[in-house]
Amino acid sequence: MSSKLSVLRVGFFLDGYTLKKVNEYYLRYHRYHSRLDFKELKNWVRDYAVRLFGHEGCPVEIESHYYHPYVRSVDRAESSFGNGMDRFEKQLSRAGIEVHYNLPEDEDRMGPNMQLVEDAYLYAYYHKVDVLVLMSTQGQYSTLPERLKREGVPMLLLGWNFMYEKDHMTVYWRTDPSLRELSGYYVAMEEVAEKYPPKRHSEKNLFMLPYNPHPSQKRNVWNTYLKNIIASLDEAGSIKNKSRCEKSPAVARLG
Repeated sequence: MSSKLSVLRVGFFLDGYTLKKVNEYYLRYHRYHSRLDFKELKNWVRDYAVRLFGHEGCPVEIESHYYHPYVRSVDRAESSFGNGMDRFEKQLSRAGIEVHYNLPEDEDRMGPNMQLVEDAYLYAYYHKVDVLVLMSTQGQYSTLPERLKREGVPMLLLGWNFMYEKDHMTVYWRTDPSLRELSGYYVAMEEVAEKYPPKRHSEKNLFMLPYNPHPSQKRNVWNTYLKNIIASLDEAGSIKNKSRCEKSPAVARLG
């Protein structure tokens, strides 16, 4: 396939239910204390897809879609939550990723947005993509690989496995075994993430630079700020006192 493709058309579909948990893990429990940078993630997918399915110098067209587990009207119920979703949606938009909210009839059901399966299949059925990349851990999507295979479209699954301590309990998050086995290709993204810590001036990065520092970092920044303020006040006081000492003889003579 790769030798015949002049342009590699990639469909990149992101399960928002999984990504919500992934972002929570890396922000609150992982040492990075940061969120995924979707623009950089998309670039990584593009590079990896070329290595796996294309050839050197092969141009890539990537169609990207993010599927929220929420219904849009629910997101707007509270202004603070709505504002947060607006910022998140803008981040996705800047990365060139189209956002899809869940159906109103699924408002009371918390889980993966199943519109993803039908939309992904239609892209394959109408030959809009040469390969499909799914980022998810959820077994509800396990019917998708076989449906894509019937249309001659291979699927690359990007899964996550991790564990963390929460409220004196160990939480395990695993990619569904059935989804993993049925997918033609699999990447353990927790291993990839370890290669790209959030660093300034890094050539490649999967995470945003933390704008909410770890609590200990916050205290250090605040302490440094206070020390600078005190130092500036001390310096101003010293200059003022010095000025008074220099002027006092002249004042005495005038008296």
